[in-house]
Amino acid sequence: MKPLITSIISLFTVAIITGCGTESAEPEAPTEQTEPEAEQTESKGDIEEVEFPHMHGLAFTENGEKAYTPAHDGLRVFEDGIWKRVEGPRHDYMGFSMTADGFYSSGHPSMQTDYENPLGIIKSTDEGKSIEVLGLEGEVDFHLMSAGYNSGAIYVLNPQPNSSMEDIGLYVTTNEAQDWEKGDMDGVSGNVRAIAAHPEQQGIVAVNTEEGVFLSQDAGNTFEQVLSGNTVSALTFTHDDEMIAAVGTGEETTLQVIDSSGGTQQMPVPEIKAEDAISYIAQNPQSAETLMVTTFEKDIFYTEDNGESWEKTVEEGKSQNNS
Repeated sequence: MKPLITSIISLFTVAIITGCGTESAEPEAPTEQTEPEAEQTESKGDIEEVEFPHMHGLAFTENGEKAYTPAHDGLRVFEDGIWKRVEGPRHDYMGFSMTADGFYSSGHPSMQTDYENPLGIIKSTDEGKSIEVLGLEGEVDFHLMSAGYNSGAIYVLNPQPNSSMEDIGLYVTTNEAQDWEKGDMDGVSGNVRAIAAHPEQQGIVAVNTEEGVFLSQDAGNTFEQVLSGNTVSALTFTHDDEMIAAVGTGEETTLQVIDSSGGTQQMPVPEIKAEDAISYIAQNPQSAETLMVTTFEKDIFYTEDNGESWEKTVEEGKSQNNS
């Protein structure tokens, strides 16, 4: 394994790409503002156009009826083919990770609230209307985090020592952030760009770097490379024990499905702009053929037929809602 500090560099790379700084969300929002949605929506017939300043994650709810992405100033939700803003505090969520009973995240608090900056690690079970701080409030912002959909495991890449973690590196908790264990990450090479926790098994986790995909079956102590080649920009576990990895940029982008035996096959990809790449991938837990992907240039694509056809639902940060 290369020195761990090379992995941590990716945290700052992500911060630059996504535009997330150390300030709270909505820095210019006046305290007397009564319609916080107004500055981020625009009427388009009978349906509002929704804007996405940034995209810091992507996931479907357990019933498969909604997909969420954080957008620097609160959540956006895709439901019945339409993107909408979500009611609730406009936190700048980072490390957003959905599970069967809610979501975990980190990031920076809305200036309209009294939470310390950064948020540490939080949980919401009401789709963002309220949050519970689990720990490390005011200490750390985890840009890279992944929670097992049903496993109860939460993995983070820690950027700095704090009251719960003595060192930088990969950590896991299985009791809602009360205790953390550090993984050695032996076998990983390159800068870690994302973490993917297995949906069912606490000890299985994968990471992707510019050198491929690495899989651990011992809670991050040792990793085996399961995909090599070009830079892998996004990674997720499916709900049927496979992984989907986004490889390359622009017209060279591919989506590689990695099965449990290490075999790979390609699935059709949406039309990715030159110099752009896929940033997040999410599979609907109720429909294996329904997926959504985001890109670094703030496009979002949706498919219900395993990639045979893709619909662009957001282009350059603006929803393509039809009236």
